[in-house]
Amino acid sequence: GFPEEKNPGTVYHTGNGFYTPYVEPLWKKEKRKIRSAGNGIGLASLGYVALSLILGIVYGILLEFILPLFNIGGSLYVSETFEWLSTLLIYVVTLLVPFGIYALCIKMPLKVALPFRKAKADLTFGGLFVGLGMGVLASYATNWLQLGLEAVGIGITMPEYEVPVTVPGIILYVIALTVAPAFIEEIIFRGIVMQSLRRFGDIFALVASALIFGIFHLNLIQMPYAFILGLCIGYLVMRSGSLWVGILIHFVNNGVAVVFEFLYPNMTEEAWIMANSVYNLICVILSVIAIAVLLMKYKDMFRFEPSKSVLAPGKRTAYFLTSPALILAMLAAVAMTLPYIYLL
Repeated sequence: GFPEEKNPGTVYHTGNGFYTPYVEPLWKKEKRKIRSAGNGIGLASLGYVALSLILGIVYGILLEFILPLFNIGGSLYVSETFEWLSTLLIYVVTLLVPFGIYALCIKMPLKVALPFRKAKADLTFGGLFVGLGMGVLASYATNWLQLGLEAVGIGITMPEYEVPVTVPGIILYVIALTVAPAFIEEIIFRGIVMQSLRRFGDIFALVASALIFGIFHLNLIQMPYAFILGLCIGYLVMRSGSLWVGILIHFVNNGVAVVFEFLYPNMTEEAWIMANSVYNLICVILSVIAIAVLLMKYKDMFRFEPSKSVLAPGKRTAYFLTSPALILAMLAAVAMTLPYIYLL
């Protein structure tokens, strides 16, 4: 018969009376969400490594035991077309499947995961020149890493592919090294990974996605290059609001590398070095001009939106990197990197 009055922060339960329910602190809630994101991305990365190994084994079995049955005398000739088509399909599946599952599990809206908006022309082409210049600086970082490791008796290398000679093989080779990475890697790393982490702050999402992008190139030569370029591309995707800017930068950077690869056998060493140096100089000049123009037009060009996170940047990074699944994924990446490291 008494009136059921209560104080703020209390609730009434028949049989238990008034009590104060437990409210999880905001920092604990954010820590849990960051760990969950780290574990999700870690599991997707482990899926990428596992699928790469499994499909590689399946491809090897196919070549060793099945295809020879359809050749006279058991001899086997694998065409360049078949080889590069298989390589391309394995690459697409190993990346899209695990990270696509991650996006589905966190119920990420498609328009958030893949912001294919129309970007402004000045941000698109200005961003392209900035990206090309940053690619040059990133290549120097790789050179410095190589020289530093060589000074202590350690050599590093990266996967090498035999350049095809048939027209279909060349076409698939170019697609596998330019078009496919530009679309697939931007969708995964600047799309699904970076966009899913932006709820914890743009700077955090940018650095974390670039780090994952660098590590899962799975060799020390490409890691620093991919990390630095990932920071640049990620920021320009954030600033423009469109993945198209990242795809364009990625495609042109990879395309130039492929062009130089085709030119190398037909040039003297001196001519190739000169051409490379001239290209690098032009990219740096155009990059400086592009940055100046963008800064004049957009006063806030290189400013980030303030983070609404309750955790300090260091703690966010620590909680993310110490997620168990992500630790396992990074260990797997290190293991797959070891074959490309040797003693001089």
